Amino acid sequence: MADRVRRPIQYEEMLNDLREQGVFKTYKDALVFCACLGKKRDKRVEFSKSSEPVHLSIFSGDFDKMVINSLAVAEDGDAFLLSEEREDEKIKIFEEYACGGLEIIKNEVWDLKYDWVKSLVSMMIHEEDTEKLLTDITMLAN
Repeated sequence: MADRVRRPIQYEEMLNDLREQGVFKTYKDALVFCACLGKKRDKRVEFSKSSEPVHLSIFSGDFDKMVINSLAVAEDGDAFLLSEEREDEKIKIFEEYACGGLEIIKNEVWDLKYDWVKSLVSMMIHEEDTEKLLTDITMLAN
């Protein structure tokens, strides 16, 4: 599993809709956002079933890698998680926070059947007002 990130089957339709509606350009962008939201709200969800895997190679940008690495180190406080030998652990942390974020979006937006864009923008504004989500994400890298 060191070379891929999986997404839960129950979120496949939601991820497709997020992309098709233009909320996120790619699945990768949605997963990175969801992982950050999951971390922000301290929601880490394990999963056992997955559909088509998303290859880790798509997380090639510096920002993506920074988010994945920061989540891992912030979770365990162990800088050795950045080593290649522990990549599976790092990816598992990212996956579980992404699932947590997907669950938050599902419960607060998807299940309510409101407009995606308006609902997610509203959620982001609320997060920004309450505790500065973007600042928290940036601080993970420091």
